Amino acid sequence: MLKVAYLIKFLTEINPHTSPTRLALYNYLKAFHSPEEELSDGLISEFFYQCLEYSHWYSNRGHLSHEIQILLKNFNDFYQNHFDLSKITFPDQIQIIEVESPKAVEEILTRYIRARYVKEVKFKIFTEQKKWFAFILKDGSGIDVLQLDRKFTIRNGVLEPLRTQLKISFDSSMELDSQFVHTLEVSAHHLMQFTIKNGLITGALTRGYMFQKSQDIQNAKLHDIPKLFWPVKRIEQFFVSRGTDPFYGDIVKKLEDITLGFWEKNSESWQNYITILLSQSESALENVYVGDKRLEDLIRKVRHLLVTTQNDPAKSGEPWQKNQIKPQLNPQLNTKTPREL
Repeated sequence: MLKVAYLIKFLTEINPHTSPTRLALYNYLKAFHSPEEELSDGLISEFFYQCLEYSHWYSNRGHLSHEIQILLKNFNDFYQNHFDLSKITFPDQIQIIEVESPKAVEEILTRYIRARYVKEVKFKIFTEQKKWFAFILKDGSGIDVLQLDRKFTIRNGVLEPLRTQLKISFDSSMELDSQFVHTLEVSAHHLMQFTIKNGLITGALTRGYMFQKSQDIQNAKLHDIPKLFWPVKRIEQFFVSRGTDPFYGDIVKKLEDITLGFWEKNSESWQNYITILLSQSESALENVYVGDKRLEDLIRKVRHLLVTTQNDPAKSGEPWQKNQIKPQLNPQLNTKTPREL
C-alpha cells in the first residue's frame, strides 16, 4: 500500500517550489492529509475538485492536468506502477456546471442527498450568502452538515456538487463530533480541516489557490480560533434554539448586568472589560445573531452607558453595587437544545 508520505517525499526531492502546480499539491497534502493515509485516486480527485473552485486553476486546467499527469507517471515509475492512474479524472476532463436558479440548486442537492443517504433520511436545506447548507439527521442521533454551492459536475452520469468533502458533524449533544475529521470553508478561499478531542481543536487553515497554510492549530479551544468559531456558531443557529445557546446566553447576561449597574464605574479595568465585551457582542451580532433585536438593544444601551460615564467625571465616583460581578469573558457551558429537523 502506497502512503501519502511517499508522494510528499517524492515532491520534496524534486523541489515543489520550482512549480506552482507541484507546490499546490504539496501544500494540500501537507495541510489536509496524514502521511500515514493511503494514497488513492479519490484523494487526487479531491485535490482537483478543490483546485477547480478557483478561477486560476480553472483557467489553467489543461496545464494542471498535464503537469500532474507527468508527475504521477514519474512517481509511479519510481514505485513500480503500484499506483493506479486509470481511475483518476483529470481537470481537463471535468465539466463544471454553475446553476443560477436557487430553486434548481436545491432540487439537485435534494436528489444528491437522497441518493447518497437512505431515501427516508430526514434533512433540510438552507441557503445563505450564495452558499447552501444541508442538515442531515444521522442514524441514531446527531447531525451532519454539508457545505455546498452552485457549482456542479457530472460523475458517472449523475449531476453532483463539485466539492463534496466540505462537511462538519455534531454528536447527540450537539457538540462537534470527536470521531470525525471536519472540513469547512470558513471564508472565501480559506479552508480549515480539524479534529476535536476533549474540547481542544487541532488542525490547519489554508488560504488561496496555492493552499498555503496560514495557521497551524494545536490543542486550542474553539472560542480561541475566531476564523473557525464564528462560522461554526453561525451554522449552529440553524438547529440550536437561541434560548439554550450557551454563547448567546452568556453575552446577553453580561450585557444585562452592565445595564443594571453591576459594575464599578470608576474602575479602568471595568471600562476596559466593557469595551472588550462590546466588541465581542458586536462581532456576534454581525457574524452569528444577525438582526437580533434583543442583542442590538443591549449593545446600544451599554455603549451609551460607557460613553456617558467616560464623558461625565461626576458619575465616575458612583458607589459599587453590592452585588457587583467580576469581569469574565469566557462563555459558560449550558446544554444545547436542537430544533426539530
